[in-house]
Amino acid sequence: MSWEYGGAYRRLDMKGVIELPNDSRVMVCDWIHSLPEFMKEADTLFIDPPWSKGNINCFYTKADMEAPDYDFLWFSSVLFQRIDEIAPRHIFIEMGTEFLSHYLDECRKRFEFVTSYTATYYNRKDSRCHIIHATNDSARRRYDELEEMNEEQIIEWICKHHPYDCIGDLCMGLGLVGKYAFLNGRKFVGTELNEKRLAVLVDAIRSWPDMKKFRLIK
Repeated sequence: MSWEYGGAYRRLDMKGVIELPNDSRVMVCDWIHSLPEFMKEADTLFIDPPWSKGNINCFYTKADMEAPDYDFLWFSSVLFQRIDEIAPRHIFIEMGTEFLSHYLDECRKRFEFVTSYTATYYNRKDSRCHIIHATNDSARRRYDELEEMNEEQIIEWICKHHPYDCIGDLCMGLGLVGKYAFLNGRKFVGTELNEKRLAVLVDAIRSWPDMKKFRLIK
């Protein structure tokens, strides 16, 4: 099966650092190998990484790349290395149940306050995931409003209400974090393995204010 995501990548130059409004920047890259310097501008991260080895393989396949031979826990260790390099004040991580305790433990090694909220995804009450929030900021240690929200609503709420100078996403996908940061006039940075997926966000922002195209972001 070919995953084209509307084919915007064919019309766009997706090479190198892509400049967007509000000094926002994104890039197609595999941060397993290295982290773009601009990602260190993020003081808040929202990341929806793969939840399992199967997810990792699927993401590479959709990007027309060979699935890697590393296991999920090794991938997770590199993810936290990248988080350490960025050194954000707040991180939000979307995670499934299988590795939730592992991710909570890794967050507790780095932050004083760690909270997990139950959420839904794809607007289905029977599809459950978890949003981890970790910070050393005692004044903003909890966001109880997030409990039982849908994942997209959570991203929208964070991008609108959470205080940040720049929000980052290491696994942008189709770009929900970028979408809602942009709609709120806020700066964002991000990386994505699959140029076809990232092109959806880039095309939508550059097509603004054509809302019909903007709604392609899901």
